[in-house]
Amino acid sequence: MNASQTVRQEMTDLLTKDRFTTRELSQALKIRERDVLDHLDHIVRSVSKKCRFCIEPSVCRKCGFVFRDRKRLRSPGRCPVCKNEAITEPRFWIENRKKQLL
Repeated sequence: MNASQTVRQEMTDLLTKDRFTTRELSQALKIRERDVLDHLDHIVRSVSKKCRFCIEPSVCRKCGFVFRDRKRLRSPGRCPVCKNEAITEPRFWIENRKKQLL
């Protein structure tokens, strides 16, 4: 982590470059996953008008159910369809809005 940047600034920089799960962000920034979720909540609210916070939803590994409309950033505990607990973690990234218009 860059000494002149805050954890949120460093996290925002990472998210503009690639897609990350909370676990991957935790390892990259050497902070707890719970703290990653707290920072992500703040980043979601503070992303500028030029950017968009994006989420690749979790998916049930057994039946393929996609958690599209989920508002929480945390991974779901189990699938509402098959009740399986093998769920992929959501991935997060920040996208420049200009890219979408091209």
